[in-house]
Amino acid sequence: VAGLARGKAGYEGVESELAQIEDRGKVIQGRLEALIDEDARAYESVIAAIRLPKSSEKEKAARVDAMQAAYREATDVPLETMELCVEALELAEASVKKGNRNATTDAAVAILLAESAIRGASLNCAVNLASIRDETFRSNAEERVEQLLKRADEIGHEAMAVVTERL
Repeated sequence: VAGLARGKAGYEGVESELAQIEDRGKVIQGRLEALIDEDARAYESVIAAIRLPKSSEKEKAARVDAMQAAYREATDVPLETMELCVEALELAEASVKKGNRNATTDAAVAILLAESAIRGASLNCAVNLASIRDETFRSNAEERVEQLLKRADEIGHEAMAVVTERL
């Protein structure tokens, strides 16, 4: 959306900023695409850990350790997804405010998609955190999830208000 103002009359004063938004958006997009595969691998690690043998006390302990490590990894991936989506929301908000007015609804869809991705990722965090025994890790991650959800709500609300004004 930010790129749609490139070379258009009336956007000369913000063209450089919109180009930076577009460039950063592409970086975020690439990382989010990579996180799809990382999330699948993290899930596979959880399943592999669950399937470890548990006949002896030693095997049980090794299985628990592997499961805990896998659940941490499976939490870190959606947490990073949330962080990137908050940044994407910030970029979309800036695009709505400074970008091509004809692309306002496109930016609105980007906002809605980012909000949905954040909510979905927060659910993935929650389901994994429920299995993590490390209280400090769990508490820190839960706090970060709440912060990101709050920030996403703030940005989304502000950005959609701008969308409404521009329609």
